[in-house]
Amino acid sequence: MDQRRARAEKIDEAIGVVRAQARAADRSMAIEVDAYGQITQIRLAPHAAAEGTQQLERTIIEQYRAARADAEAQAHKVYEQFLRNEKKEAAPAAPSQPEWADPDDVQPVRLWTDTR
Repeated sequence: MDQRRARAEKIDEAIGVVRAQARAADRSMAIEVDAYGQITQIRLAPHAAAEGTQQLERTIIEQYRAARADAEAQAHKVYEQFLRNEKKEAAPAAPSQPEWADPDDVQPVRLWTDTR
């Protein structure tokens, strides 16, 4: 159980630093979200509501969705990299020669001969 918890904490830590940002084309607002879809920052320009609050609301939702999709994609890449690194660490090093090989024995030994 401790190994699974430690592994989950490592994954959470790696994914926890992911941030994605999206900005409105008119630069009226920008939004930042983390890998879990939580808004971490919103910046509004003075002219953000110049076209009305309904337009600003639509822009915020649109940019939130874009930032969230980007954060999810980044988190997925981080998780895949974590798994690749885990496999590399867990893979045993391939021996240069079989364990049964005697480095001092340079002559091949025939173990079986077909006598038919």
